[in-house]
Amino acid sequence: MAEPVFLLLHGAWHRGSSWAPLQAELRARGRASVAPDLPADDPEAGAGEYVAAALAAAPADGPVVVVGHSLGGLTAPLVAAELGARTHALVLVAAMLPEPGRAHNDLLREDRTIMAPGRGPGPERGPGGTTSWSPETAEASLYAGVAEELGAAEPVRAAIADLRPQAWVIGKEVTPLTAWPAVRTVSVICADDRMVNPETSRRRAGARGFEVRELPGGHFPMLTRPGALADVLTGL
Repeated sequence: MAEPVFLLLHGAWHRGSSWAPLQAELRARGRASVAPDLPADDPEAGAGEYVAAALAAAPADGPVVVVGHSLGGLTAPLVAAELGARTHALVLVAAMLPEPGRAHNDLLREDRTIMAPGRGPGPERGPGGTTSWSPETAEASLYAGVAEELGAAEPVRAAIADLRPQAWVIGKEVTPLTAWPAVRTVSVICADDRMVNPETSRRRAGARGFEVRELPGGHFPMLTRPGALADVLTGL
């Protein structure tokens, strides 16, 4: 069987380029990947548009490992379901999990432990229901601790410069997911995640019977630990 291609789905406010360090590690291992831009800044885009963008970037045939980071976890199982038997595995990296028949925002209101406690100030509200980060606030909150983890500030500044507004239809709408896809599902939990609560992620992954892989460090292992994350993915 052909080696699976990794379909990498980014999180809120980001672009496909956020996966670049991981993609370099995958290339060094002789493995192919694609990282599309999802319609994050489109005020009218919901799950259907996110899935369409992901499928448009997927290879036309052969096995695929679907990888969703953070908010990309709401899209990844829908894509895995659409790909059906072509899905070699579904990997959720520090990810949000959709609940069939529910809106994600309702889940966040019901379970305040899904997001990590003690997060810094949030993004600013913008037109069309979008939110966005100033560089200073992103560095202090969204990317808090990342420069220390890397031992360098410049990659963090470059990542922040690539951020864009995020629209929230995908969080407000009831997910079109009707049942979890019948595929191997792996939850990659970041032990020091300051955005998504690792304790709750462990609990929710266990309740659903997912395989769990743990990495040290924070919310952005594709930037801070791309080699370790590539090892997890290629070892599936």
